Amino acid sequence: MDDEKIKDAGGEKMARGFFDGRKVRTFAFIVITICIIFSMLVSILAIWDFAEQDVLYRTLATLGVVCLGCIIFSIVNTKFGD
Repeated sequence: MDDEKIKDAGGEKMARGFFDGRKVRTFAFIVITICIIFSMLVSILAIWDFAEQDVLYRTLATLGVVCLGCIIFSIVNTKFGD
């Protein structure tokens, strides 16, 4: 393993993660962004009565769980890295 890749400018070792941290953060960012956009869309549909309130709450809860899962996966990936 190349030590230059795991040291920052101060010479301290950085946490790399089990998977490539940059790819995990990119994936988490994309998933969370899609969840936010979709939850906004469903909220607007519920405001204009195109979707029922029950659909709104279930969708927001589901998207919240997906976002939380991505955040936790990013943290766990960093903690259990090399």
